[in-house]
Amino acid sequence: MTTENVAVLFTDMVGSTALASGLAPDAADELRRGHFSILRQVMAESGGTEVKNLGDGLMVVFASTSAALSCAVGMQQGIERDNRAREQPVGLRVGLSGGEVTREDDDYFGDPVIEAARLCAMCEGGQILAADVVRAMAGRRSRHECRPVGELALKGLPDPVATVEVAWEALTLAPQSRFLRVWRFDPRWVSSGAMARQRRCGMRSSVSPPASPNEIRTCTATLTKERPREA
Repeated sequence: MTTENVAVLFTDMVGSTALASGLAPDAADELRRGHFSILRQVMAESGGTEVKNLGDGLMVVFASTSAALSCAVGMQQGIERDNRAREQPVGLRVGLSGGEVTREDDDYFGDPVIEAARLCAMCEGGQILAADVVRAMAGRRSRHECRPVGELALKGLPDPVATVEVAWEALTLAPQSRFLRVWRFDPRWVSSGAMARQRRCGMRSSVSPPASPNEIRTCTATLTKERPREA
């Protein structure tokens, strides 16, 4: 048994039972796997450690409160982006707290754990609630806006907990670029002039800007003129 100072994060999938009951078993399993895949990817990128899967959510701990805040925002953004392609959107609740906890057999116990779990349960879909101590501990290391909610009475705790709502915005998707893929290298192009034109008019990379109509016409005309006759 050891004592550690950590940030604790809980998630909960909103209305998971109703969602599952309206889907075929395979579709419900796929929905759940996709949901947790998004959460775990953000968690890994933020440096969090999964403590356990609670069925409808995760318990995660962080050595850094600013990382926990970033993870909470990233999770909401990831789920919101995934929902854009779904007929039945999935809501996500996230609760956070931090402080001194007891670690025993790869699990964590203490007031911060209770606070985070209770705040998660009080959230609406798409909401992040955090104990104000998380905001204070993160300080200037966190760029996320925390809006005061006031003191909330949480079940199992003797005193109300000063709480903030962590603001987040949906990610904007960049417009898809058009890439020109005119032709591939042909070893029969042996003249230096033809190879120079190959380099000028060849396949663009994924980071190249979109080809203009004039470029397309020029390269197409060049390739038509220079392409060797088939044997």
